[in-house]
Amino acid sequence: MTTFSHVRPAREYERVLQQREADGYRFYQEFSAAFVDVERCPACDSPTTHASFEKYHFKHRVCTRCFTLFTSPRPPEKLLGTYYNHYESPRLWTELLLQADAARKALQYKPRVELVVACLRSLGVGQVARVYDIGAGSGAFSLCLKEDIFFSEIVAVDVSTRCVAVCSERGLKTFLGSVVDLPPESADGIFLNVLIEHVFDPHTFLLSCHQTLRPGGFLCLATPNGEGLDFKILGSRTRNITPPEHLTYFNPVAMPLLFQRANFETVFNQTPGKLDVEMIHREREHGFALAEHNAYLDYLFG
Repeated sequence: MTTFSHVRPAREYERVLQQREADGYRFYQEFSAAFVDVERCPACDSPTTHASFEKYHFKHRVCTRCFTLFTSPRPPEKLLGTYYNHYESPRLWTELLLQADAARKALQYKPRVELVVACLRSLGVGQVARVYDIGAGSGAFSLCLKEDIFFSEIVAVDVSTRCVAVCSERGLKTFLGSVVDLPPESADGIFLNVLIEHVFDPHTFLLSCHQTLRPGGFLCLATPNGEGLDFKILGSRTRNITPPEHLTYFNPVAMPLLFQRANFETVFNQTPGKLDVEMIHREREHGFALAEHNAYLDYLFG
């Protein structure tokens, strides 16, 4: 069994993907009249973007400066709350996360926590008092943080009542809401584990994170790489593109620009890309044929 199959069991993952597609179309049909146009790049704020493709009727654009890929128009925060609390695919995804909990902790979350702790120690940071894991989902990442003595207090934060209930059942301290609902200067660290791509306004969201941190606090996030191999080869077919769940796809060039706009200093920026090849392999097993002329492959081998 591959790493991909460990963290995303095939049968359950296919069910999630089918439901995401159905929910994406239905959500667009029900609420698109209330969507909001995004006229500037969510990462670097450039006004120069161009149309790219549509998926589930959601229109996608690309920034010509930092190459961030994003949906526009997009649902505002209130509608996103409706999606996460009342549609079926988020529930199925939480169930899959719970099923693959042990594999994700071993293969993804624990190495990520160890990397963060090593980075913080290299910067002279001692034991961290309180951290928020915002968008905690099933709580697996929060549990990895809790198991490391470097962090004294972990609070799992999520807008989904279902996810908060799951985290509470797993013995975690929880908070129902988002970063804007948290007290200012109430944490020493914030983790956004595959969350930033979900939010309506990433810049405003990160500004709120900055206000929530105490002086000298840190922010750590993980997000799909919109310039990753799966995006380059598969284009809109990559399974990372799933509106309205994912709205913005950053990359290693775009992220520092966004951090700077939100008053953060970038100290570490990495893109492992370990699952990209397996994602492409799985698509080939499902009938996807590499185009004879793929712009990215032509660039690599031309």
